[in-house]
Amino acid sequence: MKKIILALNLLCFSLGFSQITSTVVNKENFEASGFPFLGTRVLQVEKIATPKEENYYVFSKNERGSLQDELYIQQFKKVNNEWKVVAEDKVAEPGIVTSVWNARKAFFDADKDGQADVLFVYSKHPKENMDEQLSVVLLLIYKNKFYRMESSAENNYEPMFDTYDFNPEDLPAAVFKEFKDYWNNLDKN
Repeated sequence: MKKIILALNLLCFSLGFSQITSTVVNKENFEASGFPFLGTRVLQVEKIATPKEENYYVFSKNERGSLQDELYIQQFKKVNNEWKVVAEDKVAEPGIVTSVWNARKAFFDADKDGQADVLFVYSKHPKENMDEQLSVVLLLIYKNKFYRMESSAENNYEPMFDTYDFNPEDLPAAVFKEFKDYWNNLDKN
């Protein structure tokens, strides 16, 4: 009986976590591959696959030392055996430099639609002092769209988020819960 219960638990565990696969991608090899990402240097690249889709999420920047720091965020999806851009954004604010938090990310399928819901974190800093953090942004990429929560150091990251660029009711409750829970557990300092 114990073996049956253990086998069932193992099966449920593997089904729950085998739906999304994250593959480590070497940034230098990716940069040299000729893949059509924006920017000149890759900061972070993630290959995320589900049984229904394959995606690359690419964070790249313009030339180091440019007058204006530009962070490019792109989602590529494999469609008919070709990689197509399905979502794209540029973050560029005067006097601000962005920093991608490579170790802070999450991949899940909260609404069980077979498509990956992904979270990434980046911070904003004054151009003249990268040690000073102005704010933290949690980026959700859901169904090829970007959703952001941001909180500033000036307010000691309180309230939960100073700004957001979406209507929470536009997201399924399960997706918003994952988004909010990740944000609440994130060490923003």
